[in-house]
Amino acid sequence: MSEHLVRAAKARHDDVMKRATKALQEMAKAGEAITFVAVARRAEVSTDFLYSTPTLRSKILELRGGRHAPTSAPPQDDGTSSTSAIRALSTQLKEQRHRHRHELEALQRALAAAHGENLKLRRRLAYLDDQHPDPEVR
Repeated sequence: MSEHLVRAAKARHDDVMKRATKALQEMAKAGEAITFVAVARRAEVSTDFLYSTPTLRSKILELRGGRHAPTSAPPQDDGTSSTSAIRALSTQLKEQRHRHRHELEALQRALAAAHGENLKLRRRLAYLDDQHPDPEVR
């Protein structure tokens, strides 16, 4: 890898570390709920980065257990409501897919039956046409 790419990657890593550390410090000072999701949102970094960086991970785990919320600040959204909403929507989607699959199977069976009936009627019509070759009788 070229030297300027290495420097750029290191600069980006340092910037992300600074933002995450600053977000952690601000949140701890304000007594906000400290979670991986909340820190990631505040620092505008990925939760994967927070989980995979040992120093940040241990600091978040440490601060997450000992919250000291100020008396005047309202509780902060820590991402649990969005997680439960995602779970609920995933469950709903799974149920809809299940219903759709069963409806599709029923429609395919009905279509196959209709095709069979159509074929049977065509054969009967062909038989009747053979029995009465006079066009006025048909």
